Formats: sequence, C-alpha cells, structure tokens
Amino acid sequence: MSRRFRDLKASDLAKLPALTYDHCLIGAEIIYLHLFNKKNMHWYLAEYGSISRKFFGFYENKSDGICSGLCSVEEIAYWAIKGDAWEPMVDENWKPVAARDIPILTEYVKLMINQPDLT
Repeated sequence: MSRRFRDLKASDLAKLPALTYDHCLIGAEIIYLHLFNKKNMHWYLAEYGSISRKFFGFYENKSDGICSGLCSVEEIAYWAIKGDAWEPMVDENWKPVAARDIPILTEYVKLMINQPDLT
C-alpha cells in the first residue's frame, strides 16, 4: 500500500536537504522524494524549507508539461481535495538520483541549460 503525501510528518520532510536559492546548475539537484497521482502528475522534490513549507523541485503534468521551481506543501496537498485519482502519493521505491538522470526530465534540463538566443 502506498503512503499519501498528506500523511507525511514534518520529521519526514525534514530529511530532505534544506531549501537553498542557488540553483545555477540545473539538473545537478538530487531528487530525494518522488510523488505521483493517478492523473499522471509527478513531483520530483530536491529541497525543503521547514519554515516556508516550500519545496524546490521539478513538476510534471500532461496539461502544463514540465517546470521547475518552488512549490508549497499546500499546493501539492490541494490536489487531494479533487478526489482519489488526484491524491499525491509517495513513491516508496524511489532512490535519490540527479534530476538530469530522470528520463522524463532529461530534455527539460537540456533545454534549460542551452536556452536559445532569441535576439
């Protein structure tokens, strides 16, 4: 049985590295926590700020694609109120890995590193 995101305790989240604002080496972040739901949404979380209750990570869903940045505990937990299929679940089998080595994130990381010159 999978564990729901909302069942994680503050002590579970505190095991993630502290939130920093220095993310100049995109793709090098180690993803320690992976969440998913039945609607094919994914959260790849690298850091957590216990005071702000925000994560830094990568977020993927079918309508918006992939993005990176900050996301709050509340923003993730919100999805559960939409119903069981939307409930964020903890990937209990997840092993920490660099973001650039996660297949779904590989092209996004390359794009962010090699931004096209639009001038």
